[in-house]
Amino acid sequence: MMRSGQGRHAAVTFLEVGPGFSADVLRDACRRFAAAHPLLGASLSRGWPGTVPAWRITSAPAEIEVSKHEPGTDVTALAGQLMDGRWPGLLRFDVVPSSDGATVLMSWSHLLFDARGAEMALSEIGVLSGSPDLNPAVRESWGVPDAFCSGFGERLRKVRVFVDRYYELRNRRVVSLGPPPPASSESRCLFLHFSESETASVRRRGEHLTAGIFVMPYFLAVAMRAHAVVFEARGVRDGALECAISAQNRKRGARDPVWQNQVSQLFFSLGLPQTASLAQAAVDLQEQFAAMTRSGCDAAFLIMINWMRRLPPFLYRRFLRRTASGQITSFYHAHTGTFLPGTGDFCGGALLDGWHAPSVSQPPGTGIFLSECRGRLTVSLCWRDGTLSAQERHLMLTRLREDLLGGEAATQAPPPAAG
Repeated sequence: MMRSGQGRHAAVTFLEVGPGFSADVLRDACRRFAAAHPLLGASLSRGWPGTVPAWRITSAPAEIEVSKHEPGTDVTALAGQLMDGRWPGLLRFDVVPSSDGATVLMSWSHLLFDARGAEMALSEIGVLSGSPDLNPAVRESWGVPDAFCSGFGERLRKVRVFVDRYYELRNRRVVSLGPPPPASSESRCLFLHFSESETASVRRRGEHLTAGIFVMPYFLAVAMRAHAVVFEARGVRDGALECAISAQNRKRGARDPVWQNQVSQLFFSLGLPQTASLAQAAVDLQEQFAAMTRSGCDAAFLIMINWMRRLPPFLYRRFLRRTASGQITSFYHAHTGTFLPGTGDFCGGALLDGWHAPSVSQPPGTGIFLSECRGRLTVSLCWRDGTLSAQERHLMLTRLREDLLGGEAATQAPPPAAG
């Protein structure tokens, strides 16, 4: 992303907080959080060619910037600037006050966190803000938690599951809305918020379409159909939509690593014609999920990616260009679940809402991300400038709302055409 002028792989987490929130309390909590975690001041580098990059911790303590903006600042535009990662450090906060509280934007590097890790960091900062006398012990809580089988031969046997799946998908022509080659462009985002009653309806609809087993395939089918409607408008009817879905390795409530991405990937694919029916698309994706889970594809991916980390960047890019025609995936997607469960307030103000907005690379150029806070669903649409027109965004969000709610309820609050 940096070499093609697309900034760093950064993300922004939004928090809507009520009256009583204090930016000064947040600054103090961030100071103590940084002191407890020297990794925030580290840099990522290789010791020797062919080795996995590692964090090198310096003696200088990190500083987490907390910047306060004028009331009325456009938080969506601000988030777009922050998502490009053109700010120093690995973590920062921006506060936009309002008459009834504030919007807090936490920007973070995806090299250091995944969404679950970002929420765990927010939770710890919240605890520190409410306990001025608390001096947390230094606990790095980082590294790769996955236990790999010891023998190379055993790894080679187990990784075959992922290799077979990968080349099975490579036989299909993968399409994305932002095709290669990579282009220099700015990050953009907009959000679709659902009420508590609408969210309950979405959940019931998903459970009905997936027989109440696991609703991830339903949300992925919705995201695929949102992209398919844009392809249809462009006159593209051939090709396959491919999406890598993160499989979180942390368990809720467990003492697991905060730092680095603690996820594996499962790779799903549907041809554009297969997205015509939402119900059938959800069933097809659920069958793929069951097959990959039975075969251990998520564990096999971790073995492969541990090998791939050893490649220098130019070889890694060459591998992607030659074996994937430059298309890593058709779009990015994740449902990160309940946002900050168990957190009632943050730095003096009640936590009212929260969601994530990660930057995306081009290609593929687009991403759809979902999370729930206080029983309300938020959909984040993230894209690279020039990938989607205002009309195409309107088509995409209209299809999203129709598929999530269904029936007449989907037409009661049409989504905006521009963000």
